[in-house]
Amino acid sequence: MSIKLSLLIEIPAFAKRPNISCDIMRHYRNILTLLFLITGCDNKQSEKEKIVAETFDCKTGQMKPAWYERGIDEPIPNFKGLQNEFVIIVDTNFKATNFISFDEDYSRTQSIELDTAYLSLLAPEEWEKLSFKQKFEKLKKQKISYRQQADSAHIKNNQGQNQVWIINNSKDTVTIQMQDWSFICVLQAKTKGGQWYPIQYWRFSTCGNSYYSKHFPPKTANSFVTKLPNEGDYKTKIRYKLLGADKFFYSNEFDGRINYCEFVEDSTNYNNRGEPQPHFKLDSLINLALQ
Repeated sequence: MSIKLSLLIEIPAFAKRPNISCDIMRHYRNILTLLFLITGCDNKQSEKEKIVAETFDCKTGQMKPAWYERGIDEPIPNFKGLQNEFVIIVDTNFKATNFISFDEDYSRTQSIELDTAYLSLLAPEEWEKLSFKQKFEKLKKQKISYRQQADSAHIKNNQGQNQVWIINNSKDTVTIQMQDWSFICVLQAKTKGGQWYPIQYWRFSTCGNSYYSKHFPPKTANSFVTKLPNEGDYKTKIRYKLLGADKFFYSNEFDGRINYCEFVEDSTNYNNRGEPQPHFKLDSLINLALQ
């Protein structure tokens, strides 16, 4: 018997960090995590997707955490032969030239029209003691700081990284789950046994307010930038696995190189949830939020 659990979480789209309800939500998250680990996903894997355990001869695991900050919503790029559905496109030749991340967009907005209410909440007693002139100067400096942060983010994200596109070319709105300002996705690679195994793990937040749903209206796109793996002792096929609202989405396959021990997580870096254990590989949690 399977049990389907859902956690309804709503946060503003502009929120960048967890708020004061994190401690309360953490207790619910711990309970939900245990139940999900016991019951597994609600969506059943096909026979082709079932994983048979393989042995990896690794003294130390080299699997790394994943984090893919989303960009701003954009029109669909001109890709030839684009299917009329929700797709994740990896073109190893597509380099970012003008990628605008969520962080850059937020900072740029604040550098123009600063949210003064947010500043007063940081230290309300100190803020109230300031004169009008002191508040004005503080806001001016904060705007300059945000502008510098935006400029720095733009330079950092446009240094020849690959740009991976998430595109809804269908006629329906598609909803996916997000954590803070990142897509929840990991890289998978084919093992020597021909199976798709994760080569990245996901650090789920302990704060429930980190999670929300992102809606992709028809004919819209978003993206993230990254350095695609092309170094290591093992050449193989690679793809992205993205967590949707109630199922997973997969990118096209592409060639790359990794170290074979990236299929294994370093046990000294295990997540400490009571007993140290490996981090989530996405399959254990599927309904973190409702659209």
